[in-house]
Amino acid sequence: MSKFKKIVVVILIAILVVVPALYFLVSTIQGPPPTTGETSLKFKEIAFPHTQKGNLKKSLPFMGIATLDVDGDGIDEVAIGGGHEQPDGIYKYSKNGFSPMAIKGLEKGDTDATFGLASADLNGDGKEELFIARESGVYLAENTDGAFNQRKIEFDLADNTTPLSIALGDINKDGFVDLYISGYIKLDKTEGETNFSDGYGGYSYLLLNDGNNSWTDISKSSGVHSQHNRFLSIFTDLNGDQWPDIVVAQDTGKVEIWENLKDNTFKRHSDPTDYSYPMGIGVGDIDNDGDVDLYFSNVGTTLPRAMVKGNLTKEQKFDTDYILLENEGDFKFSNVGAIRNASKYGFGWGTHIEDFNNDSKMDLYFSQNYARFPGVKYLDLYPGRLLEQQEDGSFLSVEEDAQAKNSTFGITQVVSDFNQDGTLDLIIANLGSPIKALIATETGEHKGLTIRLPATVKWLNAVGTLTLPNGQQLTRQMVAGEGLCSDGFNGLHFGLGNTQAPVSVEITLQTGEKFSYPDLKPGTQFIVSE
Repeated sequence: MSKFKKIVVVILIAILVVVPALYFLVSTIQGPPPTTGETSLKFKEIAFPHTQKGNLKKSLPFMGIATLDVDGDGIDEVAIGGGHEQPDGIYKYSKNGFSPMAIKGLEKGDTDATFGLASADLNGDGKEELFIARESGVYLAENTDGAFNQRKIEFDLADNTTPLSIALGDINKDGFVDLYISGYIKLDKTEGETNFSDGYGGYSYLLLNDGNNSWTDISKSSGVHSQHNRFLSIFTDLNGDQWPDIVVAQDTGKVEIWENLKDNTFKRHSDPTDYSYPMGIGVGDIDNDGDVDLYFSNVGTTLPRAMVKGNLTKEQKFDTDYILLENEGDFKFSNVGAIRNASKYGFGWGTHIEDFNNDSKMDLYFSQNYARFPGVKYLDLYPGRLLEQQEDGSFLSVEEDAQAKNSTFGITQVVSDFNQDGTLDLIIANLGSPIKALIATETGEHKGLTIRLPATVKWLNAVGTLTLPNGQQLTRQMVAGEGLCSDGFNGLHFGLGNTQAPVSVEITLQTGEKFSYPDLKPGTQFIVSE
């Protein structure tokens, strides 16, 4: 046998021995895999010709993705943030797959990675602008007939901080978009990934719109200022008073829930969570009681607690489970993740709460894996989870049967109804890997309805109420920035179950204005005009 053949044989034997041994070791540490089941929901993957160039030696392991209507045709395009030596890009949908658009004005430096994206129509022309968080700062790219005019948003960004994600809201209801910029410590200043110390990390910023799309930092005067690494925040009305509150996911820290006191200040409320790694934030009405609940990913079962507890003391309670906070009203929450089978999963990132199978019960989706564990993707342990809500309120993992597995380095996802059939589709952002586009093709006998809202500021946090023929009411709130470093569909989605007859929806804005839309056909998308 030649020397070359001997080397090949040794490598093959090593693979046959090492990979199963590694799988056994990791599986033993993590415990039994989640139970999986069948579903009537099916997705079809279509082409998306973009591979993000992640550089883990030079950048934090994140990337931005957002849907936005660039050309005003009522169908979302998808914006993707580029890594080092890679431009940002925008892709247009067709039934055969997504294709790149020749868009000017999104240029950036070769050593500047894009981490967070968000979109809104700032001038009411039906064509959305793009907010961009990069290593070099935060930018506004204004849409001028399909081309962008890009400018840097000026505020005093700390020298140690990388802006990671951008939340959009209108905290004083003046009709101009306000921003919460979640900040993370720069890569060259990190002191380990398990550092829970107070006063360690980057800074985050609450920016109030001056009325002309320039912004003033009110972080300190509003009461939300502190130093800590944060992945993202979202604006959502938690108590039904038509004022947007703030929810924040800290890294190596805690969940933050802030009540809007209606005078540009906020009050922090306690919640039933412990120290953890809350990352993605999902927002939706899990129990169909009319308010929004919250879902946070975590490090989960991936590593032994002793390895991720870091510098916490014995007295400081620590939790690696995913967190599902059920809203009980008046800023009181219960963590029901364990009893609903939504807590014991591997390393997760961006999360969503949506009714993917149109049965009128909200489901969960979250991206998984970690690019700093490169060998793990070959073990197929973290496929990204689609958790379908069962009749008893528990959740069952169905991503394999739904043909929605994504066994690469998923960071987050966005949802939209690209083919306008009343069912939500998924675009999964993979770090250093191809984007995965999944179009929903089947939901059994279930029908859905998507309502596309104007992307102007006054429709942020709009609440839609739909009554089914059996008398059950469904409530959905338009929340920007759900997921992680991402911003999806500007609208509301209702799963209608087996309902075939036309339905009516009432939409209430933060301003108190109400709009009624009767005779909406199941299995379609309805577009609300400004």
